[in-house]
Amino acid sequence: MMIFFDIDDTLLDNQKAERAAAIEFHRLHQDVFPVSPQGFAVLWRDATEKHVRRYLLGELSFQGQRRERLKEIFAEHRTLSDAEADTLFETYLDFYEKNWTLFPDVESCLDQLVGTRLGIISNGQAYQQRQKLIKVGIIDRFSIVTISEELGISKPDRRIFLEACRAAKVSPSECWHIGNNINADAQGSLSAGLRGVWLNRNNMNCFQGIPTIKSLSELKEIIDSQNQSPHPITRMKGYG
Repeated sequence: MMIFFDIDDTLLDNQKAERAAAIEFHRLHQDVFPVSPQGFAVLWRDATEKHVRRYLLGELSFQGQRRERLKEIFAEHRTLSDAEADTLFETYLDFYEKNWTLFPDVESCLDQLVGTRLGIISNGQAYQQRQKLIKVGIIDRFSIVTISEELGISKPDRRIFLEACRAAKVSPSECWHIGNNINADAQGSLSAGLRGVWLNRNNMNCFQGIPTIKSLSELKEIIDSQNQSPHPITRMKGYG
């Protein structure tokens, strides 16, 4: 058996890090942005989701999506060159990295799984995603780390899950994948034949037939119980 995890907002509290970094960035540029720090954090989050999505679709390079985020945010105030956007993003990046932290339930969950092979399947830039695991002190827990940039394939494409299973030399039916995104993590892993578990930290509406947990403290129990039953074949409504 092999258990794969997503990184952002599954192991690492990425939204918290982004929000804290955006607020610190706003503090340096509040004369330019006459909105509250919380309002600026929302603007930052919206731009991030928009341009990271474009990066994952192959429309932008990793550096390109960083530049486009800054250019969009500053557009009403001034036009940024690539060099200016890069310099501004480095300031934000320092704040962002300083705020990388694990969710409180992560280490105890990993401790419960000692003796089981663990891996990572994550979208994003390979260097940065590995740095997250290194900085929060858990990279040694994982024998396989699969990052979308290195394969040119992003979740929910089933091929990234199959490649991770191939690297682990384990059949997809003997692998689990846990992540916070119902589409990229749950649908993607199920479509590749893995046992997908949706980590629903925000208590969103559940989806019938999809194994769901609200905390990683529940993971071992759901794996133990489902390992006693045949591998389910699940059809997901609304995510065809």
